[in-house]
Amino acid sequence: MRPLWFMTAALPFCVALVACTDATEPTARPFEEVSCHERIRALSVHDGVLSSRLGHKSQAAKETPDASQFVARMRESREDGEAFACGLTRSWVTEVFEGLERQYPEARYDDGIDGSRAGYRVVHGDELHALFQGHAGSAETVIYHVRHTGTEDHVFTVEQLPRGGGYRIYQSYINAYSLYAWLATSTTGLFESDTGEIRVWRGLQAAVNQSLAQISGGQASLENLDALPADWEFARPYYEYVRDYDQARIMANFDKAWTRYGQGRVLTEAEFFDDYLVKLAGLEAYFRQNDHLGTPFPEAVWNTWIELYASPNVLHFPGLPNSTITDLLLADRDYRLEILEVVLPGDDDAVKESCAENASILDASLRTP
Repeated sequence: MRPLWFMTAALPFCVALVACTDATEPTARPFEEVSCHERIRALSVHDGVLSSRLGHKSQAAKETPDASQFVARMRESREDGEAFACGLTRSWVTEVFEGLERQYPEARYDDGIDGSRAGYRVVHGDELHALFQGHAGSAETVIYHVRHTGTEDHVFTVEQLPRGGGYRIYQSYINAYSLYAWLATSTTGLFESDTGEIRVWRGLQAAVNQSLAQISGGQASLENLDALPADWEFARPYYEYVRDYDQARIMANFDKAWTRYGQGRVLTEAEFFDDYLVKLAGLEAYFRQNDHLGTPFPEAVWNTWIELYASPNVLHFPGLPNSTITDLLLADRDYRLEILEVVLPGDDDAVKESCAENASILDASLRTP
């Protein structure tokens, strides 16, 4: 029997986490001056509760024949999530920008792995610059749904501000941190090992313990690695890393990305094109070129993932063969970087007005009927 190493991490869980009355009025400024970002920041305290939104959208879209009925169904949805994960966050964040009607095709046709029917396109690393340059400097706000999928798993949102105003990143990470933490301007008080906005990855630890029990006849665990079978000794450094991943390491990794790309910071065009996209292109090229290969996973790629996403890639570890985990669980898939572009209609005021309406619908979904 093959060990189920990463049941809570390797499947598409990212596809595969203020008072309600305050969520759509985050400041005392005039209603029309409140930005989409400010509304998302106000709602981000409910990131865990809103994590049920994606599942409700998928079910509603499959059960309704058109966008109008989908919108009506979702207006009655009440969210009751308890976790946070990147794709779950992406779903409600993009809803603030785009609204429910525009999201109907994605909700109906996307399976969380292959987005071709939902409007996503596969982009190689050397094509990223041209793709984003295609809208650079335009008068419109552009929202990008970006995801590593197939044999990798992370999802995030890029907001392109109009007229060359820069770029903003929105993301969370399964079992690791919420959007609220990512957008926070201080991390003080955010870490709590089991209940914090930044936390220990208990789900992964549980999955690893389950796999260790399977490969050792119930003898090995993260707390008893001496019972590890000899043919799995090569993976001991990974097991030890998962076991010992404590607050100091978690916060050090979080800070690497959060200080550069988080806090709601607007990246300049130079920062985005010459730094962020260069790193993203490097990840895409590596995963595509080494997919299903047993080459040792490079520490540089491991570090780049952390520098962008603030948490380690749970499917790999430096020195471990690249395909060890992915081929155990995802051998029938191939890696892809997929991007869906959404150009928001109207001028700045129209975009803000639309975001206000969309945020109010999400705010209402937090309340009991």
